[in-house]
Amino acid sequence: MARLSLNQRVQWLPLALAAVCTAALALLLFTGVRLAARLQSASSALQLASGLTAQPQLLRSELTLIQRGLETQTYVGDSLRSLAAGRTTSNQAYARLETAMRAAGLAARTDAASRYAQARTHWQPLDDGLARLEKTRSAGLYADSAGGSTLTASGTALKRAVDELLATQSHNTAALAGELGDLAALVRTAVVRDGQSLRTLLLGGAGLASLLLATMLYFAWRAGQAARAASEAQRQIGNILGTVREGLFLIARDGRIGGAHSDSLVALLRAPAPAGQTFEELLRPLVDEKTLLGAGKFLGLLWKDKVNEELIESVNPLSQIEVNFQRAQGPAEQRYLSFSFRRARGAGAGTDFVLGVVADVTDRVLLQRELEQLRASNDSQSSLLLQLLQTEPVQLQSFLNNVEVGVRRCNALLRSPGIGAAELQQKIQGVFREMHSLKGEAAALGMDSFVERTHAVEELLAALREQAGLAGDDFVGVVVKLDDLLSHQQLLAAMQERVDQARNAAVSASDIPPDKHGDTAVISTRAAPAPRPAGLEQILQRLAREVSAPGAREVRLACEGLERVPAEYAGVVRDISIQMVRNAIVHGIEARDERAAAGKPPVGTIRIRFSEASPQEYSLLVEDDGQGLDPARIRDHALERGLLDVEQAAALNQTGAYRMIFQPGFSTASEVTEHAGRGVGLDVVNTTVRECGGRIGISTQPGKYTRFKMMLPRHDATDPAQSSAA
Repeated sequence: MARLSLNQRVQWLPLALAAVCTAALALLLFTGVRLAARLQSASSALQLASGLTAQPQLLRSELTLIQRGLETQTYVGDSLRSLAAGRTTSNQAYARLETAMRAAGLAARTDAASRYAQARTHWQPLDDGLARLEKTRSAGLYADSAGGSTLTASGTALKRAVDELLATQSHNTAALAGELGDLAALVRTAVVRDGQSLRTLLLGGAGLASLLLATMLYFAWRAGQAARAASEAQRQIGNILGTVREGLFLIARDGRIGGAHSDSLVALLRAPAPAGQTFEELLRPLVDEKTLLGAGKFLGLLWKDKVNEELIESVNPLSQIEVNFQRAQGPAEQRYLSFSFRRARGAGAGTDFVLGVVADVTDRVLLQRELEQLRASNDSQSSLLLQLLQTEPVQLQSFLNNVEVGVRRCNALLRSPGIGAAELQQKIQGVFREMHSLKGEAAALGMDSFVERTHAVEELLAALREQAGLAGDDFVGVVVKLDDLLSHQQLLAAMQERVDQARNAAVSASDIPPDKHGDTAVISTRAAPAPRPAGLEQILQRLAREVSAPGAREVRLACEGLERVPAEYAGVVRDISIQMVRNAIVHGIEARDERAAAGKPPVGTIRIRFSEASPQEYSLLVEDDGQGLDPARIRDHALERGLLDVEQAAALNQTGAYRMIFQPGFSTASEVTEHAGRGVGLDVVNTTVRECGGRIGISTQPGKYTRFKMMLPRHDATDPAQSSAA
């Protein structure tokens, strides 16, 4: 701002100096003109006064000539006419003298005015006498006789008047000549003085004109230097605008782009002539209407004086935008642009322009994404390794085998014949059951990466289940997700193999005997013995904690007899128990405040008991003290999901309502989560029990409890083998 003020002063200085010098010259000229006019008037007055000084003597001479002519009876007509003309000339000269003295300012001087007044006083009697003489005619002054010419009466009268005038006006004529001489001297002094003043003014004007000329030459030299500097600055700015990679431009208050902008702006925005366009016109081909509207509002804020630029920059809708430039051939070119804006203020407080800067940040965005992917990959590797180390090897190996078998079974199911709507729905439900079972087992083991992937497959399956007009191509996304799940399983299997190798190497190293060197013994530390594999009860306890944590529920899991599950039912009981525990927590056990309102203990209880019901069957009992099953609620949800029509719902009894909860796609959950809402959990349980040749019984009381009893057939009468449910 200080530099701008200095530049303004430098620009105004020659104009101010020129104005002052011009005003001074004008004043000098005006004064000189007035002085010259006064000098001219004084010179005229001097000339008139000098002329009048000799006039009385001339008149006296003419009178004398008339007097002698009358005495000698000669012709005096010419003298009379000369005398009349002299009187007239004198009166006119006196009038002009008074006017000239007034114009020259001498009338205001006492001495000059006094001399002029005295001269007029002495002239007046002489003028009166001359006026009387003018009345006399030159003819009839003489009368001829034998003795010669004699004066007539008129001649005698004229002679007497002339004699009297010469006698009486001699003193006045001398005084008049003296007064006019003194007046001429005074006027001459005034002329000399005014002449000197005029000369001084002319010299001053010449000096001032010289100063003005010198000043103009100096500032012309400075202007030339400034022009050269401006040209150099313009050249440098042109080099900058032609070299800088960012697109620089100015936006005026009317929204139009200024004429000066960097060359990169054309290349960045693919706009051949951005100058003169509005910013909206420039931006419209690049962004959608919503972003365009937001950009207009953002620029509107920048024109307000009381808005903090730093604060509103955080809401800049153009800070990073994705644009697609069409090519003549081939796909569109995708780029990422970043716009930033600053208010450009002038000398005043107002904003003159908004400076816009646009940069191509495609490389930065792609690099950032690559770094994020790399970071995510590293985090994923670390997370997988942590999950692997926290999971008992036997359980992990069993789970990985189940994942591989499940994925291959899903792929086989999808490739199986059948393109009808019912067949495709069966494929969806079959894959759904496999994924839900694997997700439950993954959640029980704390394998979050598998939970996420199986949940993603379920998302696709849920969308396909609601889609009308299914075709085989619609399952491509599911196949891709299954391949990703299998690749993830293979990655974890390879990591497990490397960890097992490291563990075996550590155990082998621990068996090397100590090496003694003198008094110093090098003692190797033996690896701690591996912990015993966790049983099914520990897996279910872990699952209960994980499922109940997000829902503000507390659950106590009581297990009995799981250690006596025979090997043939280890996987079946594990899968059923996992699904039933998830179902009981999500759909059965109430939140703490609901249980308190119902007079129940804040901690819900789930009981699982495996036993020999008879020599022919095993019994798996799962019971919770939750809200129980409500047939009316089941009926309403079945209607909402389109599993029943109105007539079927009206005819649905209690037993039918209980059977409905095992239908594929049925769920009473209000929203879909990782553990509920798909209508698959109890379908998995029902399918698993039926495939074993077993049966399911339900006992419930709304608000009190729900009990599921699965009866599994015994295939031999031998004692149950040691549990391998883990």
